Amino acid sequence: MKIRELFWKQKENEASDTKDEQEEEEKDEKKNPEIWWIYDGRGVCLGNVALDATGSYSAQISKDDNNPFFDELIHITGPLGHGGDEFKHSVVITDVDLDEVTEAYNNAGFAVVGASDTDHEELLRELDKLQTVKGGESKKYK
Repeated sequence: MKIRELFWKQKENEASDTKDEQEEEEKDEKKNPEIWWIYDGRGVCLGNVALDATGSYSAQISKDDNNPFFDELIHITGPLGHGGDEFKHSVVITDVDLDEVTEAYNNAGFAVVGASDTDHEELLRELDKLQTVKGGESKKYK
């Protein structure tokens, strides 16, 4: 009876170890932050929904001239989040539920698209350009 118990305990430990290893690998694969872009029908990016440092999602709505839907997006997003911070270029509404806000945007005719690795690489290139003296091409990325 003891041998059988030891055998099953060992099998349970092996299964647990495999599950832990898989979870660790998934964490390693997700090196880029979670971001979803908000687009209008013309394909113009109007903002984003992103996982922030607190572990909750925030929606950032652009206030520039390219976004004629600013008021509509604020009207949709405001009730789904908690508070908002207004900046010169955008409004950030914190603590939104990703599924709920995505569904609301889609129902209003907007598209919400997850950022790809290429998007993240492009963002890094652009941020690196900003660090150069004249805003020219990056030395790291070509």
